[in-house]
Amino acid sequence: MKALMKTIKQQIRITALLFFFMSNISVSAQKEIKKHNIFIRVYNLDGKMISKGRIAFLNDSFIGLKKNKNIEISIHDIGFIKTKQSPGNNIIIGAATGAALGAVLIASSSSPNDWIFPYTPAEGGLIGGFSGALVGGALGGITILFKHSSTYIINGDLEKWQVFKSMIEKQIFK
Repeated sequence: MKALMKTIKQQIRITALLFFFMSNISVSAQKEIKKHNIFIRVYNLDGKMISKGRIAFLNDSFIGLKKNKNIEISIHDIGFIKTKQSPGNNIIIGAATGAALGAVLIASSSSPNDWIFPYTPAEGGLIGGFSGALVGGALGGITILFKHSSTYIINGDLEKWQVFKSMIEKQIFK
């Protein structure tokens, strides 16, 4: 009877985890794809970050970024532009995801009555969260190698700006 109860508990845990993962999958065939969702970081002529955000508009003398509000930046103030998020973003997202997933998985598999390694759900959540954060952060660090962000040097030059603008417009209107 005790073995049967343990098997039922394991099946309930597995079913709950499968339901959790399956409920987060979304299919959206009717959504319109936005191709102009390019994230950039803009730096001034001294190398200090002016702003970051998604490109709202481009014209011959300004770039518009959308973060919480629209920001216009003159090309004469731009030293260089970097595409994509900073590498630390990959590590933070990996660590947060790993911590949450590890805490849930290890806490749900706790068994305080085991002979070898007994632990409560709270202890399992703590152990799983910490180890999941380490593993997730390491995996996020590895993904930096595949990020392929680009740096475009503008230095307030109109010709360099036109080259950047044409490259971005090619990505937007693929």
